[in-house]
Amino acid sequence: MRKYLTILFVLALISVILVCGCVGKQKSEETGEKVVTVYAAYGGMDLIAKEFEKDTGIKVEYISMSSGEVLSRLEAEKNNPSADVWFGGGIDAFIKAKEEGLLMPYKSPNVKYIDKRFVDKDYYWTGVSLVTIGIMENEELVKKKGLPEPKTWDDLIKPEYKGEIIASNPTISGTAYFTICGILQMKGEKEGWKYLEKLYENVPFLTKRGSGPAKMVISGEYAFGICPDPHIAPMKNKDLPIKAIYLNKVIWWPAPVAIIKNCKHLENAKIFVDWVLSKRGQEVLMKACPRVPVRGDIEPIKGVPNPEDLDFIDMDFLYWSKKRDEILRKWEEMYQHLKTE
Repeated sequence: MRKYLTILFVLALISVILVCGCVGKQKSEETGEKVVTVYAAYGGMDLIAKEFEKDTGIKVEYISMSSGEVLSRLEAEKNNPSADVWFGGGIDAFIKAKEEGLLMPYKSPNVKYIDKRFVDKDYYWTGVSLVTIGIMENEELVKKKGLPEPKTWDDLIKPEYKGEIIASNPTISGTAYFTICGILQMKGEKEGWKYLEKLYENVPFLTKRGSGPAKMVISGEYAFGICPDPHIAPMKNKDLPIKAIYLNKVIWWPAPVAIIKNCKHLENAKIFVDWVLSKRGQEVLMKACPRVPVRGDIEPIKGVPNPEDLDFIDMDFLYWSKKRDEILRKWEEMYQHLKTE
């Protein structure tokens, strides 16, 4: 009898635990919180959050930080992340996060409108816009010095541009690193290193930040700067004698969005991803941060290039992410004499 009662007690206890577990699970899934938490490395988040909430009723709580900071936080929070979405930042950080199992795959229905080059093959991340490398020109200085306008990457190594081009240091700037990778991808590694040697003969020194060359062109110190998204500054400073030049081949990389594995608001996270990739979301993103859109079926705002008008090189981001240490080590051996300010 005592054995029988013990069995009944154990069964009852198991039932209570299972019921409590189910109730707890239902509560977690049925809270219906109208919120999505975002780790953001993207400009214009106030406008993006406002328009997303207006369209969906879901409030965006975001924390702005760099790609490296996001990656470190996701590694620390692996089993219990504080955020649902990672929005914007360096592609190499997203690749590493995927390898470490920090992201979950999600194929948005809007992916069908996006060039497959801008999307991870396993759908762990999707580009929301493109960072594009071009040249910013100070028209006043170019006219004063009688310099020709470069049209191709090969033009930049011509002797008439000696001392007229500013670039940034790839050991410090992630933007500069992927610019170097783009040149090596475009030319082939052997010829690419030879090209870089000639290019740096025309560069008097390097800036620490990827935004440095544009600032020096805007201030009138140099005629040309190799920089990301050179079209943005002329859009915002119409009174300045500056213009953007996209050369014959365009180096680029996506600014991605991804859903964080084990996130607390999965459905809201999916809605956010769908929205930023939608026609409406892409238009809002362009106003917030006027980069080149990933969708070719929308009309870019004035000043933003249409992706269909740019000749993008084929970038192997996984390869260059894995080769980072090797590339930077070789770069330092070859160009440590270059001054960085």
